[in-house]
Amino acid sequence: MRTPLDAVQALDRLRLLTPATAISFTRHVVGASALNARSSLETITASVRDRRQLLGQLQGPSAPGDVLGLSERECRELLATRTVGRLAYLARAGIPDIVPVNYVLQAEAVLVRSGPGPKLQAAERRDVVAFEVDAIDESTRTGWSVVVVGRAEPVPSGEASAMTLPLPWANGPRRHTLRIRPQRITGRQLL
Repeated sequence: MRTPLDAVQALDRLRLLTPATAISFTRHVVGASALNARSSLETITASVRDRRQLLGQLQGPSAPGDVLGLSERECRELLATRTVGRLAYLARAGIPDIVPVNYVLQAEAVLVRSGPGPKLQAAERRDVVAFEVDAIDESTRTGWSVVVVGRAEPVPSGEASAMTLPLPWANGPRRHTLRIRPQRITGRQLL
């Protein structure tokens, strides 16, 4: 809380302010603001350019080490060439998990077999999950990666019986089929 003495001192300071000092102060503040704005704009522009390059969205000739973005059609074609991917989901509140799974791409969706457990529970909750497939050649440092993001759901057994299902490599009962309906499919290729 201001006292009357604080108010008197503030008024005394204002009386010392001349038009020339006010203009000088304003120029300094406006000049500093303009410099800050210019610096911020340059930083944002560089960040957007860097992000576009990392996402493979820049145009021009390609060279080894470049990352190229893949179209959705290219991503779907690559998904169809593999049978093993990685499913990322929430196993419990706040605890993510990523597991390798066998899959098939069928009717625009990714199908995965599962036994009882956290993968099935995530599908029963209709959680949004991520599914990733890649092919990496470490000797040439090249490869590609496709990520599908979508809502998981259990497939009713009657509907699953009419589908071509993935063949699990691991032993054990995997009587449940999970379907991931893509909301977003993205991919990148490392040249």
